[in-house]
Formats: sequence, structure tokens, C-alpha cells
Amino acid sequence: MRAQQLKQLVFLILLTVVYLCFELGFNARLLDVVGGNAGPHDVERLEVYGRTLSGVAAALVLLQVMLRRRLHSQSSYPSLLRIAVGCLLVAGAVFFSIKIFVDVSVATREAEFRRVAYNTILLQRSLVNGQAELDGLVDDKLLFAQPEGKAFLALFPLLALSSSTLDERMKGTKDQVIGNIVRSSKTGQQYYEDYLEAIKRTHTNWQKYARIPSASNDDLQHEQDKAWQDYVDSLRKHNWTPYTVPGYRRAAVVKKVRQKVPVSARWDPSDEVAFRDAVEQRYRKSTSGIVVGRDRIPPGLSFAQFVARPGVQGQLREALALPAGATVAHDYGSAAEFKRLYEAMVGKAVRDKRASYDSDAAQFEYGARLFKDGNEAARAAIVPPVALAFSLLGAIGHFSKLLYLVATLVLLLRSPGQDTLSRRAGWTAIAVLVAAFAGVWLLLSFVENRITRSELFVQMMEQSRAPEEGDTGWTRTRKALIGNITHVVAVGQGYSYPVNEAIRVTLLQDLNYGYEPTP
Repeated sequence: MRAQQLKQLVFLILLTVVYLCFELGFNARLLDVVGGNAGPHDVERLEVYGRTLSGVAAALVLLQVMLRRRLHSQSSYPSLLRIAVGCLLVAGAVFFSIKIFVDVSVATREAEFRRVAYNTILLQRSLVNGQAELDGLVDDKLLFAQPEGKAFLALFPLLALSSSTLDERMKGTKDQVIGNIVRSSKTGQQYYEDYLEAIKRTHTNWQKYARIPSASNDDLQHEQDKAWQDYVDSLRKHNWTPYTVPGYRRAAVVKKVRQKVPVSARWDPSDEVAFRDAVEQRYRKSTSGIVVGRDRIPPGLSFAQFVARPGVQGQLREALALPAGATVAHDYGSAAEFKRLYEAMVGKAVRDKRASYDSDAAQFEYGARLFKDGNEAARAAIVPPVALAFSLLGAIGHFSKLLYLVATLVLLLRSPGQDTLSRRAGWTAIAVLVAAFAGVWLLLSFVENRITRSELFVQMMEQSRAPEEGDTGWTRTRKALIGNITHVVAVGQGYSYPVNEAIRVTLLQDLNYGYEPTP
């Protein structure tokens, strides 16, 4: 039993070390994502990795318990198959439990929470891009490229939701921030490519339009002569002329003629004048241009003139998301001329988006116009802190468990005549686990860094823990617990990131966990 226990301890130690490497590497990559300018899909992909690692962490705890029970069982119970199935079930249960926890946390938020989250995520993005500054924070332009700055950005949306001064902080910079976001999502070069595509479609339409003949007396005369001759030839097949059509066939002849020439239903087959008038009517209609929108465009226009027509301009404005009144040229002689068009698009987008950001809470109710955007913002505010907290908790917990396993191994090796640890030694190993976990957590709870010492962070923490009317004892405890976890994450991530990143890059061969930052 002693030999088996030693092998089991070594196996569990190695397994825990492997898990910790992946957990710590993931923690570093997670901080890069949630504290950077990543999109929601990047966060979702890493969220899957995070839930998987949390499930593995729980499975490792169960594995240790079940292997210990099997070691001390006379009948090798539970079986290895039962252990494997149990670990898989626990890992799956934790994986889906965390997802349900996050989904429920997002789904139960009120409309006001979604509204504030929608604006908070805008401010967070502006901080990442260096487009806005916050009074009371560390005066360092490179702050958000450093671990403690990234940790603050990850926690910022959730903290800012408790700040009553958010709107005031954003008033002077909201348009600028939105404009920069629009420009980053659609660069001038990308917009120029959109313009070329729109002009190409317009030129294709102009080519179709240009093939419509223009009206002239000679063309009309030719059209009338040809139509009358075709009519006469069709009668000749029956040995008739326009003047000899039998009375019982007149209606049939008129009906056939009307398929091509708009003569009246009472037209006389011998009335050439009325026939030619009808041909002229058809001809004039075919050469009267085309209608774009409500604009009838006359024939014979050049491409530049065609583009300048109100109907065509309306189509171009719609295709290029331009405001009413903007003029699109068929060609631009310089980048400066085109820039005015680009800025007009940016200005319209800013006004449209600003109206959304200034909307009241009613617009974020379930089924309302901004519900989906507000829900995504609420998720973006909740997921990063939760993911970081679970990741840090898993790392500290399994580091403590690793120390427990090492202490158990050392104590067992120092007792060569014993198959199992004495009660005292067992309690000593457990004390090592508890002391390691509690010690690390308490240390991070009291240690400060330049973020947690900043006036802004202190103010936001105070507001998040401030008592409100109707608070119960549980509510106050929950606020205090969340505040403590926030502080631990803000400090712990700052200190652990260099080590975690070194493990990810060196030991895990630059494993990216499904995320590649944009250069």
C-alpha cells in the first residue's frame, strides 16, 4: 500500500502541475483578451476554454478523492471505469453550471443595467484605444498595456455600473469616442473600396440606360415605316390588304396588332394615320429615359450627368450610408476631396449611434429596439470579471492542493515504516493546504498596487459597496465579498501575469487558446 500511495501521490502531483501550466497560461491569455480590444466572439471562445479548465479542476479534485478511496478499499472500489465516468460527469456539470450561472446573471439584469452597460463598454473601448482618460487614475500612457492596467480594464465595466458619474465623465468625449470606433471599423481605404463598388454598379446601370435610343424625326419615321410594312406583310400571308380585311376577321386582326402597337380597340385596319400615331406613342415612351426613385432621367446624358441626377444620388447615398444632402461625385481628383465624403459618412454614423447611447432605459427592455445590444453589453460587463475570478480561484486552489500533495509525499517519505500517514501528519498536510490558500488570498486582499491605490478605483469600490435602502444582511455580505474578490483579482492578476505569460509562451509553446491579437 505504501508503494501504491507514493505512486499515486507522484501521479497526482504531476497531473496537478500539468493542469496548473494550462490554467496559468490560460489566465495570461484571458487577461490579454478581456483587458484589451478584443471582440465579443474572442471572449466567447476563451470562455469555452475557461469553463473546460474549471471542469477539469473539479474533476481533478474528485479524482484525488476517488483514488484515495480505491487505495484504502479491499475490493478495489470504485473501479477505474467508475472513476473515469465520475470525473467526466463532474467536469461536464461544472462546464454547464458556469455557463448557466453567467447566462442567468445576464438574463436577470434590468433594463437600466443594460443601458449603463451599453455606455460603459463604449468608455472601456475608448480607454483601450487611448481615446479617453479618466480623472483620478494613474497618469501613465502605457498603463493599459501593463498587467495591472489590463486587469483594471477587465473589471472596469462591472465597477462602473455602480458609478453615478459615468455619464458626466463621458459627455465631453462621447462623440469623439464613437467617431474613432466608426473609423476603426471602416477605414478610409475600406470606404473608398465601397465607393468604387457603388460607382461600378452605377456605371453598369448607365450603360444599360445609354443603349436606349434618343428620339429624332428620322428614327421615328423609320420606326413607323417598318411597323406598317410588318403589318402589311402579315396580312399578305392571307392574301389581304389593310382595305380588304374581311369583316368577320377585323377583331382578330386588331387584337394581334395591339400586341405590338398600342392602337385602340376600335381601330380600323385600314387607318394608317392612327397606326402611325400609335407607333409614335410607343416610340416616344421608349425614348423618354428611365425612372430612378421618383426621378425621370431624360435620355442622352453622359455618365457624369447621369450620376448627378437626384435619383442616382439618392441610391449612392443609401449605398454609402451618407446623410441627406451629401453629394457623390463620379470621380475624385484627390484624397482630400474624397475625405470630405468619408467624414460625412462618419458624421452620420456618429449621430445615429449617439442617439442609441443617449436612449432611455425603456429602449433596453425585453423586445425593445436596443435590447439585443444592451444584452450583449451586459454580458461583456459580467463575463470578464467572472472568468478572471474563476481562473484565479482555480489557480490558487490547485496551487494550494499541489502544496498539500507535496507535503503529504514528504511526510510519508519521512515515515519509512508506515503505510499511511498518522492522524497528526494528515492534519499537518491539510493545514498546509488551508494555510496556502488562505495565506495567498489574505495577502492579495491587503496588498495594494498603483491601480488599487488610485483615487478613481477607491471611489468606484466605495460606491459599489455603499449601503442602499432595503439592503439586507445578505446583500451587505454579498457586496463585501464581491468587493474583496474584485480587489484580489486587480492585485493578483498584476503580479501573476509575467509568470503566467512566461509559462504560456515557453512551456506551452505560445499556445493561443483560440485567440490571436490583431497587430
